[in-house]
Amino acid sequence: YEKAQKAAQKAVKIAAAKGESEYLPVLDEILENVEIQGEVNLGLVQIPLAQVVGTSNVGRTYAFANNFMPLLDLKTEFGSKWSNLCDSHLEEGIREPIKAYEYMNKFYVVEGNKRVSVLKFFEAVTVPAYVTRKIPKYDENNPEIRLYYEFMDFYKLTEINYLWFSQEGCFKRLLELTSEDPEARWTDDQIKDFGSAHHNFLTAMNNKFGKKLPLTSGEAFLVFIDIY
Repeated sequence: YEKAQKAAQKAVKIAAAKGESEYLPVLDEILENVEIQGEVNLGLVQIPLAQVVGTSNVGRTYAFANNFMPLLDLKTEFGSKWSNLCDSHLEEGIREPIKAYEYMNKFYVVEGNKRVSVLKFFEAVTVPAYVTRKIPKYDENNPEIRLYYEFMDFYKLTEINYLWFSQEGCFKRLLELTSEDPEARWTDDQIKDFGSAHHNFLTAMNNKFGKKLPLTSGEAFLVFIDIY
């Protein structure tokens, strides 16, 4: 716990020096001036921990630094529960799903902040979650929302949530390169094969370039597929 707490304190100092928020983003605050068109229950899905970025309400915000590491003292009830979760993870693994909202392909925790914190500390890749998607109203003049709507169309066919692009058209191009019928729903085998290929590519890319490429992992993978 003390090692995780030190990581939290370091994150707070770095954020303060950059003039950024030291604590977790709060979805309720993010959505204050956003018109939500509706919600969709996505059910139980595996979500990438790298995309779990905040909490749904302000209640637990100040217990964590912006990297989800714990800030409160070890001798508090919070510290004790975090440590017990850590023991449980090491002994048998944390398997109980969290609850989260998805907004713009980022996830905000409703229940399970400490579980996310422990899993992030141990650099886990995914966490099972019951997810509800909040859909912003479509805005033709907002490129981020146009891109998100393109992602939602891609997700309906593939159920893949770990890819992101910074330009429109990339999700459609990926479907064209990987499917005989770009409008057909992917089979379980397609989803597994693509996930395995993406993981292997990402491992090789990170070993070669680290975080130096000015691309998202999805964009780099799309370039690779387009060439080969």
